[in-house]
Amino acid sequence: MTSIARRTLLAGGLALVSASLASAAQAAASQPWLAYERRLRGLLADPPSGDFDEDFEQTLLDLNNLIRRREGAPSLAWDAGLAAAARAHAADMAVTERFDHLTRDGYSPAGRVGLLARDLVGAAAENIAMRRNADGAVRPDQIMNQWRDSPGHRANLVAPSFTHVGYGALRQGPRVIAVGAYAEVAARLPGPAPLRVRGPDEIARALANATPAIRQFSVSEPGGDILTVTYVEGRPPGVLRPGAWQLRPHLSSGEHRYQMAWGPVFVLE
Repeated sequence: MTSIARRTLLAGGLALVSASLASAAQAAASQPWLAYERRLRGLLADPPSGDFDEDFEQTLLDLNNLIRRREGAPSLAWDAGLAAAARAHAADMAVTERFDHLTRDGYSPAGRVGLLARDLVGAAAENIAMRRNADGAVRPDQIMNQWRDSPGHRANLVAPSFTHVGYGALRQGPRVIAVGAYAEVAARLPGPAPLRVRGPDEIARALANATPAIRQFSVSEPGGDILTVTYVEGRPPGVLRPGAWQLRPHLSSGEHRYQMAWGPVFVLE
């Protein structure tokens, strides 16, 4: 997560003001993000030439937590939104035959989690793997061993800051495509944030009863680090351009107090 440059203490209502970097940030075009969200949800409902293997996914969780216990890291909890992001990307890679964290059209793990884990505020990471055995079905331990033996993937397996995970395992005959979506969950919204909003006030309402409370937030281009506006108390509203944005809540309690997290992607119409 990104540290906030200065502290702002809040008590009461929220209003929109321009941040210092407002002129540098841009909204992403709405329609490509809406189309990507439809594509991902379509793949979840109808996976290509195979099925998601729930037992395989749960075994990956058990194996990962066994590794974490050996490393002295806390166990990961299952998260349905992260699992949706993991499954959707596994299915998308099967369709495109592009095995990468970044899609051909530039969508990243942060964007996928922002679209599909709509009550989650935190920081996400991703592991991917594809395996086809010459003899016999692919097993969860084989995928986990691939990740454990890769320094970058292993770092996600044992990172002590991560609290939650969701796995997606698409089995297509002898081939398995597996994705792990990891996150450090800093806050939860009371329900899924709306994807389409008509104004920034709808975003504020979605955050109204977050746990722990979120009293200040910015937005950025999805997956980007340049902030364009910030909500604080008692200021006149500013202007947020229509387009796709990602919520960037400012944390005000707990270990990461005064840091910025990642939240849902939304489309301002």
